[in-house]
Amino acid sequence: MKNNEQSKAKKIYNVASTVVVALIFVFMIVVVAVMLIQKNNGGESKIFGYYMYDVLTDSMSGTIEPGDVIMCKAVEDVNELKEGDIITFKAPNGNYNETHRIIGIARNEDGSVKYFKTKGDNAKEADSWELNPENVKAKYVKKSVFIGGLRRFMKHWYGYVVVVVIPLCVVFALIIAGFVKDKVALESEKEKNKAISISDISDEDKKKLLANYLSETENVEKTAEKEENGEANRAENEDNRAENRVENRTENGEKREEKREEKSEEKSNKNDDLTEN
Repeated sequence: MKNNEQSKAKKIYNVASTVVVALIFVFMIVVVAVMLIQKNNGGESKIFGYYMYDVLTDSMSGTIEPGDVIMCKAVEDVNELKEGDIITFKAPNGNYNETHRIIGIARNEDGSVKYFKTKGDNAKEADSWELNPENVKAKYVKKSVFIGGLRRFMKHWYGYVVVVVIPLCVVFALIIAGFVKDKVALESEKEKNKAISISDISDEDKKKLLANYLSETENVEKTAEKEENGEANRAENEDNRAENRVENRTENGEKREEKREEKSEEKSNKNDDLTEN
């Protein structure tokens, strides 16, 4: 029961740690992606319908400070905007974005917006332009001092190392350590399953195991003895065959010698007969 509880707690811990590591990893990717997009787009990025802007001036000081990063929702219908809303728009007198508050709205006869009047909260006078609705990009939602500070910190090389490189190394190290730990635990579990504790075996089972072991040992010895006898018999047969071949050669040689002697004797007798005649 205790082992089951420990195993369950271990699984919960592993799942929780994996989720935390994954969230950190995703957060790091999102932060880095946002910063890279902002850098490449002149301080502007859009994620899930929200723009993120770096505040560079103090024109909205008191509400938004220089260095803050603001989140603005893309405007789908400018006619829904009202006085007091803070909007981000393309400045009519330059190719840059401005974030100011709406202080007046001029409408057409059909009720649609003709133009907006805007003003920075920290400015003494309203903006000189009449803002075309087509230049409106987004409506201010909130600011993030944390992301702004993080971006300023990451502009330095050591900030990038602390915020990106080190956490990524830690995440990868934890992932690798988790894989290694799981593999070792799996191998250990396999070894435990293979091992049979002698204390868990009854006396009768012990006797059966011993009898099986002795029987297998005896069979192995008999097999080895048969193989040895077979080798000995094969060697003896080879010796006998070799001896028979030698004897056959000797006997055949003697027979050939006898035939030669007989032929020689017959030839000698013929010569003697010829001499007498």
